[in-house]
Amino acid sequence: MKNMRHLRGFTTVELLISMSIMGIVLGLAIVEFAMVFNHNSLMQANLSADQNARIVMAKVTNELRQGMPDLTDSPTSTTIVTSPLSGSASTVSFYRVHNGPGGLYTPVPTDVNNNPVPCYDLVTLAYDNVAHTITKTVDLQTNSNCSTASTTTSVLARNVMGFTVTVASANGMLFDVDLQTVASKGNYGIYDLNSQVAMGYTQ
Repeated sequence: MKNMRHLRGFTTVELLISMSIMGIVLGLAIVEFAMVFNHNSLMQANLSADQNARIVMAKVTNELRQGMPDLTDSPTSTTIVTSPLSGSASTVSFYRVHNGPGGLYTPVPTDVNNNPVPCYDLVTLAYDNVAHTITKTVDLQTNSNCSTASTTTSVLARNVMGFTVTVASANGMLFDVDLQTVASKGNYGIYDLNSQVAMGYTQ
């Protein structure tokens, strides 16, 4: 039988030292993981805010580019935007051809000379700084061809922290659009985006 006194394991001190080293290594690994996770979350949030800003800007500028003077109800008018007429505002209202019967849908109404006289909408894009949304309200401009009043309201964009439209030309047809958005989740800061858009009608 072998002498058991020559077979020894870890002493208490050695075991404590080993466990301390393992604890330090594990702690460093956890800290590194947390840093990587937080960095990844920040990158994802920034990307989300960036994408949201570009989508919102595309929606807003697409709406504005449809602006046209209401020549059916006011044949001599060149007014496209009813508000703001100057300066900056978080609400913009403008005319466009009605997207429905009597407007873009065929047959388009015509006058006695067979000229098209489509119905028009008054479109309003308004920023809500409580809900952080941009809403779109469409009011049909009624006349003999479109006699039934119609108003629809929908949310055009969400997660918007700021929205401003500024008149950028003397003729009121060029506008600067500024908006700020955030990611749909988390609080990682605000993304700013600016664009300039001309209305769809030129003199």
